[in-house]
Amino acid sequence: AQKWSDEDGKEAVVSTQSTGSQAHQRKDIVVKFKSGGSFEIRFNPPGIMLKGANLLPEGFVGNSNSYIALLKAVISGKKELLPSMDTVLASWNVWEPLLTMNHNLLIHSNLRNMAVERRGKFLVAVDTENPLEEEHVRFFNKAFMIGDHEEHIYDHVAQDIVRVAEATLKEGSAFHLALSGGSSVLGLFKYLLGVKLDWSKTHIWQVDERCDVNYLNAANLRYFLLDHVKISPSNLHLMPVTEKGCGDVAEYQMVFERYCALNKFHYVLLGLGNDGHTASHFQQSRTLAETPNFKHVEVDANVVSPKRMTISFDLINRSEWVSILVVGKEKREVIQSIKNGDVYPVSKVSNSQLTWFIDEVLL
Repeated sequence: AQKWSDEDGKEAVVSTQSTGSQAHQRKDIVVKFKSGGSFEIRFNPPGIMLKGANLLPEGFVGNSNSYIALLKAVISGKKELLPSMDTVLASWNVWEPLLTMNHNLLIHSNLRNMAVERRGKFLVAVDTENPLEEEHVRFFNKAFMIGDHEEHIYDHVAQDIVRVAEATLKEGSAFHLALSGGSSVLGLFKYLLGVKLDWSKTHIWQVDERCDVNYLNAANLRYFLLDHVKISPSNLHLMPVTEKGCGDVAEYQMVFERYCALNKFHYVLLGLGNDGHTASHFQQSRTLAETPNFKHVEVDANVVSPKRMTISFDLINRSEWVSILVVGKEKREVIQSIKNGDVYPVSKVSNSQLTWFIDEVLL
């Protein structure tokens, strides 16, 4: 028991009483006034069930200083320790979106050589062939990041795609995956061939394409990936390009609307150029034609095939999951510039489920 008095001389004794067995103990807080009268707070502290045993939370003490300080404030009519109802309600403007969004929370054990895998809202430690240790999980440019050796990065991306595909197919009949062009994704394709992805229910889309049949991203996509998996031609959605150049983006928009009822992709895999571009969004480019989700652009840069087709940032940012794969020593300068706060086209990627997969030598 502890005795105290307030500024007006009101005296009270605060004590705790425990009843029941240790496994099912109830703790009561009793406040008795010297002038007469008392009140009690009776409750069962929250229990934790573990292998059939009810364990009281460690450190639960009914007459701890924090409880007594709070009771003093209540009895004395002091409000400074108690938030107002407006403050409590306002706080839910912060917490409720966090509770309802499909966010990333890292839960890790003290064990080493454990990989991190998303399960629902959370990240948990699991055993994998290529272990992802705690120091590999960080934040980059205000987003979640995984940094590891290049060959392990490809495996982590492949496993991430499988994770989303499996979760998607539990609730639906199709998984829509948009893959970037460029060189970064080429190393990933052999890892996608080694994972258990249900290709019969997977729809492949292009993030961007070159308007030159001699330099098509689709050619590499077929040679390194699609020719080696059993995927229906009706599940393959390549951007229209002919000998004359890029086709009509409105045509690709119609195909997208026909197959993607949710008006977004389940997973978008992007790359990063050493000039900071992603998809085919460069620092200097002009739009030749566009639809709500796709663009035909001309790039004002020294690149192969300056005319391109690309998905829009709006489609990228509203899709369910987005990853940016960054490998290659030539990317070190742009990665360091982004870390320093410099703005590039890739800075417009603001999807709430964005994850950077970066070769650790670039960090």
